[in-house]
Amino acid sequence: MVKEENPLLSPPSEGAAVVPLDSSIRTTPIHPDLPEIQVPGAPLPVYRYHPITCQPIEEQDVHAELEQLRQEFSTRETALRAQELAAKEVKRKIEEAEKKREQVQREMDKKNKERDTELKVVSKFHHVKPSDIPS
Repeated sequence: MVKEENPLLSPPSEGAAVVPLDSSIRTTPIHPDLPEIQVPGAPLPVYRYHPITCQPIEEQDVHAELEQLRQEFSTRETALRAQELAAKEVKRKIEEAEKKREQVQREMDKKNKERDTELKVVSKFHHVKPSDIPS
Protein backbone atom coordinates (compact mmCIF):
# COMPACT_ATOMS: atom_id res chain seq x y z
CA MET A 1 0.00 0.00 0.00
CA VAL A 2 1.22 3.54 -0.77
CA LYS A 3 1.80 5.60 2.35
CA GLU A 4 0.38 9.13 2.28
CA GLU A 5 3.20 10.72 4.27
CA ASN A 6 5.90 9.59 1.83
CA PRO A 7 6.43 11.87 -1.15
CA LEU A 8 5.72 10.20 -4.47
CA LEU A 9 8.68 11.83 -6.17
CA SER A 10 12.04 12.47 -4.62
CA PRO A 11 13.36 16.02 -4.77
CA PRO A 12 15.95 16.84 -7.41
CA SER A 13 19.51 16.17 -6.43
CA GLU A 14 21.76 19.10 -5.53
CA GLY A 15 23.69 19.11 -8.81
CA ALA A 16 20.86 18.41 -11.27
CA ALA A 17 18.45 21.00 -12.60
CA VAL A 18 14.73 20.54 -13.02
CA VAL A 19 13.83 19.77 -16.62
CA PRO A 20 10.59 21.51 -17.72
CA LEU A 21 7.71 19.17 -18.62
CA ASP A 22 7.61 20.59 -22.15
CA SER A 23 11.33 20.01 -22.82
CA SER A 24 12.23 18.30 -26.09
CA ILE A 25 14.27 15.62 -24.30
CA ARG A 26 11.10 14.32 -22.66
CA THR A 27 9.73 11.82 -25.18
CA THR A 28 8.26 8.82 -23.32
CA PRO A 29 5.51 8.84 -20.65
CA ILE A 30 6.50 7.37 -17.29
CA HIS A 31 3.13 5.61 -17.05
CA PRO A 32 0.10 5.14 -19.33
CA ASP A 33 -2.08 7.04 -16.83
CA LEU A 34 0.40 9.96 -16.75
CA PRO A 35 1.07 10.87 -20.38
CA GLU A 36 1.91 14.47 -19.42
CA ILE A 37 4.96 13.37 -17.39
CA GLN A 38 7.66 12.17 -19.75
CA VAL A 39 11.32 11.21 -19.53
CA PRO A 40 13.91 10.43 -22.20
CA GLY A 41 13.01 7.20 -24.00
CA ALA A 42 16.47 5.92 -24.82
CA PRO A 43 18.98 4.46 -24.19
CA LEU A 44 17.60 3.44 -20.77
CA PRO A 45 14.11 2.22 -19.84
CA VAL A 46 11.80 4.94 -18.50
CA TYR A 47 12.03 3.69 -14.92
CA ARG A 48 15.79 4.34 -14.94
CA TYR A 49 15.35 8.13 -15.32
CA HIS A 50 14.58 10.57 -12.53
CA PRO A 51 11.14 12.07 -13.37
CA ILE A 52 12.15 15.61 -12.39
CA THR A 53 15.74 15.93 -13.56
CA CYS A 54 15.69 13.30 -16.37
CA GLN A 55 19.07 12.12 -15.11
CA PRO A 56 19.83 8.38 -15.17
CA ILE A 57 19.18 6.66 -11.85
CA GLU A 58 21.97 4.35 -10.76
CA GLU A 59 20.82 1.25 -8.88
CA GLN A 60 23.56 1.57 -6.27
CA ASP A 61 22.26 5.08 -5.43
CA VAL A 62 18.79 3.78 -4.58
CA HIS A 63 19.67 0.27 -3.40
CA ALA A 64 18.25 0.72 0.12
CA GLU A 65 14.97 2.11 -1.21
CA LEU A 66 14.67 -0.74 -3.72
CA GLU A 67 15.16 -3.33 -0.99
CA GLN A 68 12.51 -1.68 1.15
CA LEU A 69 10.09 -1.67 -1.80
CA ARG A 70 10.85 -5.33 -2.56
CA GLN A 71 9.95 -6.22 1.03
CA GLU A 72 6.85 -4.04 1.07
CA PHE A 73 5.60 -5.28 -2.32
CA SER A 74 6.70 -8.88 -2.45
CA THR A 75 4.66 -9.92 -5.49
CA ARG A 76 4.39 -8.44 -8.95
CA GLU A 77 0.64 -7.92 -8.50
CA THR A 78 1.02 -5.88 -5.31
CA ALA A 79 3.76 -3.80 -6.92
CA LEU A 80 1.60 -3.13 -10.00
CA ARG A 81 -1.38 -2.23 -7.80
CA ALA A 82 0.77 0.18 -5.79
CA GLN A 83 2.08 1.68 -9.03
CA GLU A 84 -1.48 2.23 -10.27
CA LEU A 85 -2.45 3.85 -6.97
CA ALA A 86 0.61 6.10 -7.07
CA ALA A 87 -0.16 7.11 -10.67
CA LYS A 88 -3.74 7.98 -9.72
CA GLU A 89 -2.51 10.02 -6.75
CA VAL A 90 -0.03 11.93 -8.91
CA LYS A 91 -2.73 12.56 -11.52
CA ARG A 92 -5.07 13.86 -8.79
CA LYS A 93 -2.38 16.18 -7.43
CA ILE A 94 -1.60 17.49 -10.92
CA GLU A 95 -5.30 18.19 -11.51
CA GLU A 96 -5.61 19.93 -8.13
CA ALA A 97 -2.55 22.06 -8.88
CA GLU A 98 -4.00 23.00 -12.28
CA LYS A 99 -7.35 23.96 -10.71
CA LYS A 100 -5.54 26.05 -8.10
CA ARG A 101 -3.45 27.71 -10.82
CA GLU A 102 -6.60 28.54 -12.78
CA GLN A 103 -8.30 29.92 -9.66
CA VAL A 104 -5.29 32.12 -8.87
CA GLN A 105 -5.20 33.32 -12.48
CA ARG A 106 -8.92 34.25 -12.31
CA GLU A 107 -8.31 36.16 -9.08
CA MET A 108 -5.34 37.96 -10.60
CA ASP A 109 -7.39 38.89 -13.67
CA LYS A 110 -10.17 40.17 -11.42
CA LYS A 111 -7.73 42.26 -9.36
CA ASN A 112 -6.11 43.64 -12.53
CA LYS A 113 -9.53 44.64 -13.86
CA GLU A 114 -10.37 46.35 -10.56
CA ARG A 115 -7.02 48.16 -10.59
CA ASP A 116 -7.53 49.32 -14.18
CA THR A 117 -10.98 50.65 -13.30
CA GLU A 118 -9.61 52.47 -10.26
CA LEU A 119 -6.78 53.95 -12.35
CA LYS A 120 -9.29 55.25 -14.90
CA VAL A 121 -11.32 56.90 -12.15
CA VAL A 122 -8.24 58.42 -10.54
CA SER A 123 -6.88 59.66 -13.87
CA LYS A 124 -10.21 61.43 -14.58
CA PHE A 125 -9.90 63.26 -11.26
CA HIS A 126 -6.32 64.28 -12.03
CA HIS A 127 -7.39 65.80 -15.35
CA VAL A 128 -10.09 67.95 -13.72
CA LYS A 129 -8.92 71.54 -13.07
CA PRO A 130 -9.56 72.91 -9.61
CA SER A 131 -11.55 75.77 -11.18
CA ASP A 132 -13.92 73.19 -12.77
CA ILE A 133 -15.00 71.89 -9.35
CA PRO A 134 -18.11 73.68 -8.08
CA SER A 135 -17.80 75.22 -4.64
